[in-house]
Amino acid sequence: MTPFSATLIPAPDHAALAARWRALEARAGGPFFLSWTWIGTWAAALDRPPLLLAVTDGDGRDVALGLFVRTDERRHGLRVRQMRLHDTGEAARDAVTVEYNTLLCAPGMEAACWRAALRALSAHGGWDETIVSGATDETVALLSALGLAVHRRAETTSAHVDLAALRARGVTDAEGYVATLGKNTRQQIRRSLRLYAERGPLALEPQDDVERFFAELGEHHEAKWRAAGSAGATANAAYMAFHRRMIERALPDGAVELLRASAGGEGFGWLYNFVHRGRVLFYLSGFRAEEDNRLKPGLVTHALAVERHLGGGADVYDFMGGTNRYKTSLGQPGTGMAAVALQRRVPVLMLEGAARRMKARLGR
Repeated sequence: MTPFSATLIPAPDHAALAARWRALEARAGGPFFLSWTWIGTWAAALDRPPLLLAVTDGDGRDVALGLFVRTDERRHGLRVRQMRLHDTGEAARDAVTVEYNTLLCAPGMEAACWRAALRALSAHGGWDETIVSGATDETVALLSALGLAVHRRAETTSAHVDLAALRARGVTDAEGYVATLGKNTRQQIRRSLRLYAERGPLALEPQDDVERFFAELGEHHEAKWRAAGSAGATANAAYMAFHRRMIERALPDGAVELLRASAGGEGFGWLYNFVHRGRVLFYLSGFRAEEDNRLKPGLVTHALAVERHLGGGADVYDFMGGTNRYKTSLGQPGTGMAAVALQRRVPVLMLEGAARRMKARLGR
């Protein structure tokens, strides 16, 4: 097979990039975070054009695409030059948090495409490490086999509900799903459902008034974070601007959903989810703080959302990355995820690596 070739050049204008990305996406599929819905919104918000990494076959047809941002990071008094895939290194911008991150790539060709991509990155020069945030364990293992040192900067777990497997077992509603959970979780949800039902009929309804939805979600989301002495995601102006732009075009297409759970018309749970290729990805929530601690609005809202998508035909309800206990209570373990640095053998990183090893020895 003819080796793939790769180039790294300034990205073309937004319309040309959209056409090229969508054409490959139509052939390659890929996760929501590599869809043009997400990537196009992210790229349009950058304050400078990203670099387009394009891997092509012998006929000049795209087989992989990725967008890199060049930046510097200062740590331990050292300046480290970075190339970052689908994020920027700026905390406010990166609060949107990419997951399942890699190159948009034709199926079965990820290793060959990454090998070509690293050749192009190396030829371009001017960087010490390439950052891939939100990479799955599978992608990290692939990258580790390609020659550069791979340093894990952060890592987490994930969880999901296999809706297709539940459906195959005849599970069609929230009660059937809840019956598959651990004893304590089952008891909490069933008791909460009974108590909420005393207020009136339970409902989980999609919302189309975006401003009202986020006003309600944000009120309860921020209340939780304020109680912990911090600020939540909805207090980040850049974060909310990104999602309003994305929702404006994604909501009519069904690529996002805004769900409100209520009892007797009174809301107690709000979910902002992505919906992509049979996968429902839970992204952001707000839950009413109840005086009665027997009420578990988060558990109930997610159980109702699982019921909704059991009936809707989705394959997976994905809680995505995070070590929150409710995720493992409601779902089964999924892939691990990590932010990794692919590091070149340069003095600044050799010095940092030696200091890291010394610290580890002293710790032991």
